Amino acid sequence: MALLPSAVDECLRYEAPIQLTDRAVVEDCALAGQPLRRNQMVAAVLAAANRDPAQFPDPDRFDVGRVENRHLSLGQGQHFCLGSQLAKLETEVALGALLRRFPDFTGNPEPPAWRRSMIIRGPEAVPVSLG
Repeated sequence: MALLPSAVDECLRYEAPIQLTDRAVVEDCALAGQPLRRNQMVAAVLAAANRDPAQFPDPDRFDVGRVENRHLSLGQGQHFCLGSQLAKLETEVALGALLRRFPDFTGNPEPPAWRRSMIIRGPEAVPVSLG
């Protein structure tokens, strides 16, 4: 149960519920040598940022004990989700209750079918057996 908070953050990092978002450039600049103009719309791919090897050691490994986990799944700066702490706490409480009440529950060993969306990431269903 002690790993629940870091497990929730790792789930958010590993499979960000929002894969990409758009932003308006606030002033003329260049990124990786490409000019960007004020008010130009750009796509920020949060899922790619959450797998950046410069930020996350071994980024493709799912690690519920990951200590430094500054993922972007809930935004950043002025775009940070105001409800993020409540959402994470609700998830921790729900998973904790599930684990306490059904310690032998199992999931489907097959990978889930994912929603067909470029923006929202999530499985179509998560079948489990409560045991």
